[in-house]
Amino acid sequence: MYDYLLVKRRRRRKIAAFVALFSSLGITSLVIISFLGRSVGTFTVSLNNSQVNLALTEGKDSTNYSTYLRVNESGKYVENTYNHILGKGAGYLDNEDTPYNAGEYDYTYLDKTSGEYKTAKGLEYFKYTFYVKNIGNKAASYTMNINVDDRTRADDFSGRSLDDTLRIIVFENDPETDKHDYRIYAKAAKENNRTIDGKVVDREFIANPDRDTRQETEEYRLVDASFGGTNEYKNDGTIISYEVNNFLRNDIRRYTIVLWLEGYDPQSKPEEEYPEGATLKLGVDIAAYEKAQS
Repeated sequence: MYDYLLVKRRRRRKIAAFVALFSSLGITSLVIISFLGRSVGTFTVSLNNSQVNLALTEGKDSTNYSTYLRVNESGKYVENTYNHILGKGAGYLDNEDTPYNAGEYDYTYLDKTSGEYKTAKGLEYFKYTFYVKNIGNKAASYTMNINVDDRTRADDFSGRSLDDTLRIIVFENDPETDKHDYRIYAKAAKENNRTIDGKVVDREFIANPDRDTRQETEEYRLVDASFGGTNEYKNDGTIISYEVNNFLRNDIRRYTIVLWLEGYDPQSKPEEEYPEGATLKLGVDIAAYEKAQS
């Protein structure tokens, strides 16, 4: 079921955002967000081999091997919420047949110059599915990092950043099974929360309509892990890291990465203007190497 409370909030926010977008030369965030690798307007996955031969593909049975994948246009983003994104099930997202722009739909905005209402396409979320294959003769290990390649804060003196409300789901599965296991990440909470068993942690809620509640419940869960926080990011910009060992010849693993801006994050404030000028650039890098001999 769609969350109508968030829809009502978002409707108020998106009109102001589109006015700013079409009436100024600057980038207006929360409606414009770039998840980038090497080029503006792209989402990229790159792989570097060392003494092994791994490859990337966009299909489980594809032999179109590459060490570099890209989506040319990740699109314009507006806030959404977790329950709506997972509404069609994990298997819908974690699927090579579901396009990256599955969350796309038309928005109506007021063109301040003409005074007319117009439509434009936006994304409630972005998803990308790819496969890592061992096409060589040696067992391998690899590390997959999701990195912040660049980030600019809002130019309204608030210091706000798009990653304040960013949520990332990472699916990691054997494509020969029907499993769709995933972990959810968010930037460390600005104020600590409590787990179901009462432990104080810096993990953020996946989504929580009650801004005053800092206690995890069965209905409103905390993310699996945090990135950033008081130390921000590692020196190399890595916010999420996965390690795989004993990746044998012909082994294959499916990854799906889902990105969205959570409208029920405490730092998403409908009474404030969008953090104009803020941008965020993300990329995925995979480093493969020969499995160490035991």
